[in-house]
Amino acid sequence: MDTSAAIFSERDNSRNRIEKLEKQLAWYKSFFENAADAVLIVQPETWSILDANPYASVLLGISEDHIVGSTIPQFRRIFKLLMKSASPSVLSELSVDTPDGHSVMMEISARFVEYHGQRLIQAIARDVSEQRALTDKLVQADKLVLLGQLSAGVAHEIRNPLAAINLNLQLLQRKAIADSGDIQCIESALLGVQRISRIVESTLDFSRSATPVTRKQQLNTVIVNSVELVGSTFKRKTISVNLELQQNLPEVMIDTQQIQQVFINLLTNAADSIKAKGSISVKTYTEQTARGDGTMVTASVRDSGTGIKDEDLSKIFNPFFTKKADGTGLGLPISQRIIYEHQGIIDVETVLDEGTTFYVKFPVPGYA
Repeated sequence: MDTSAAIFSERDNSRNRIEKLEKQLAWYKSFFENAADAVLIVQPETWSILDANPYASVLLGISEDHIVGSTIPQFRRIFKLLMKSASPSVLSELSVDTPDGHSVMMEISARFVEYHGQRLIQAIARDVSEQRALTDKLVQADKLVLLGQLSAGVAHEIRNPLAAINLNLQLLQRKAIADSGDIQCIESALLGVQRISRIVESTLDFSRSATPVTRKQQLNTVIVNSVELVGSTFKRKTISVNLELQQNLPEVMIDTQQIQQVFINLLTNAADSIKAKGSISVKTYTEQTARGDGTMVTASVRDSGTGIKDEDLSKIFNPFFTKKADGTGLGLPISQRIIYEHQGIIDVETVLDEGTTFYVKFPVPGYA
């Protein structure tokens, strides 16, 4: 082979190797850019992102034009894990704040990679926020089951000695001299016993799984009766009660006693949220289901009270959570369970220092 032919052959071989490398690079780049998970290259110490695929910008809420050069200080923990680990890679969860103020819980698989003598962190991340939320709900549900079992046992154990205490206090009350200081102490103790009794009964109500005995009822009638039953509560303050009840409201399948308990709880809470003077409005109407394939009968209970703080709103249906000095924290959890057992819905909206509205919705028979 002459020299020129050898040169051309070498050029062809070089060209083929370059084309092969370019194809491989394009192939790897395609994998990198189209990966279903976020892929990040992070520089230790500065925690700066040196490279990232498009999904990383979606996950972190940073535009593709600005993600390179952004910093993620939380990767300091990943770095420490890698330094301590005997394994080449680690798997961990990391909460990262996004520019819009939200927090994303990410599951991260990370390892060190060497690039031009520099040790970098290669991380593959996925959003597990929904999984974490679901897990938290399952854990909470399991806690509630155990809480119901424990509460029922504790409440039963308290009942008998409490009855004995109540009886002895009543006997002492009869024997005590009317004008003595003893009578005041005894009456105060009796009030404490009554409060404990209410807590015990509420706890037992919560722990029981009472299947509602339903029949077709007019919700307006239940609401009117409930307002009458708690009328004395409104008289303790200057509270006006306004009823806007839709005429010819479709009947719903409810257990009258249980649903009355729900509205008594809601009305009592509404009155308690009003400091001295205010109003409570109860309204009924019909609306379409979320899917638009049926009808719901809705009752709203709106008050002009203090409202609910943002940090408390997610806790109001948790058993024993209360801001009242004499509250049991079981009224709303019991109400929520009753409504769910009726295939109903309970929603709440609130504005601090302006008031709160609870929406109770029941399906009209014949619709899901």
